[in-house]
Amino acid sequence: MMGQTRGARRLATLAGTAAAAAALTMTLAACGSSASSGKPLTATTVLLDWFPNPDHIALYMAQHDGDFAAQGLNVTFQSPSNATDALKLVSIGKVPLAISYEPDVITGATDPAMNVTAVAALIPVPLDTLIISGKAGVANPGGLAGKTVGTDGDPTSAAIYRLVLAKYGLSSAKTNLVTVNEGLIPAMISGKVTAIIGGYRNVEAVQLRAAGLNPEVYPVNEEGVPNYDELVVIANKSRLASDAAYRTTVREFLAGLAKGSASAQASPSAADTALAPAAKGYSPALLKQMVGVTAPLLANPGGFGAMSAAGWQSFADWMLKAWLITKAVNVSAAGIVNTSLLPKP
Repeated sequence: MMGQTRGARRLATLAGTAAAAAALTMTLAACGSSASSGKPLTATTVLLDWFPNPDHIALYMAQHDGDFAAQGLNVTFQSPSNATDALKLVSIGKVPLAISYEPDVITGATDPAMNVTAVAALIPVPLDTLIISGKAGVANPGGLAGKTVGTDGDPTSAAIYRLVLAKYGLSSAKTNLVTVNEGLIPAMISGKVTAIIGGYRNVEAVQLRAAGLNPEVYPVNEEGVPNYDELVVIANKSRLASDAAYRTTVREFLAGLAKGSASAQASPSAADTALAPAAKGYSPALLKQMVGVTAPLLANPGGFGAMSAAGWQSFADWMLKAWLITKAVNVSAAGIVNTSLLPKP
């Protein structure tokens, strides 16, 4: 599944600190009782899509500010052992909530064993980006003919790359698309590749700018790719239908997360302070820049968490056309988008 490479592209996380980061996320939950009611907090585990990184600022801001505790929840963030864990573990009820990706949820809908629905958009725009080295003398993606472009092997990124180039009248066959085992950033810095597809505008683009490459950044949703929600909160679909207490927990979690998202957008510096203890492997200066780029991307025109079933359908149809899925997905019939538990504006 695509999530194997989507998670792996968090290249700023150092392998040597992975275990420490995982351990830290297990201990960051607020303990005790709700400040407003004095009642014991309900323990809730949220499985992340990868180790803590700038994509998670709304989560850690809500945790830091006590927004989950104010809703009566004792939330624990847990890093996955594999980036594909989210769909599987939520489906079988091993964890109540997780962070995943819209493309992965759509792919999961082709598997009858998957029992998840997206209940909120955490980051409502794609982070996937075509990044061209500013030192390459390439005016735009149409100038990549004959150039070597690096990818992390994610089939979604390769399909996106073909569509972006088509906008500029260039066939991907006219370029050399290679999977770079050493990582996207080292390949760009060493000059092995002229551009990369699959890097994030809020992470890899920031790293390359700091390295002096003056990258030209082309967010894919601005280059002809249907918009999609990069990160989403997922829940167990059948349990939402049958378990009132579980529905209440999900509703309370989303209410707290909405406050964290708003606070992170209002004060990126505060979001950086909230995330920094958990985000291992980043230099403080770079992390601050990444958070600054990420915060505005949390803004959702429809209000926190809003998702469009029609928008998801457009992206699912594109995935089928691009051979990223082999079965058509009817988003409404599959029940993979559920916005009924979002806080009211």
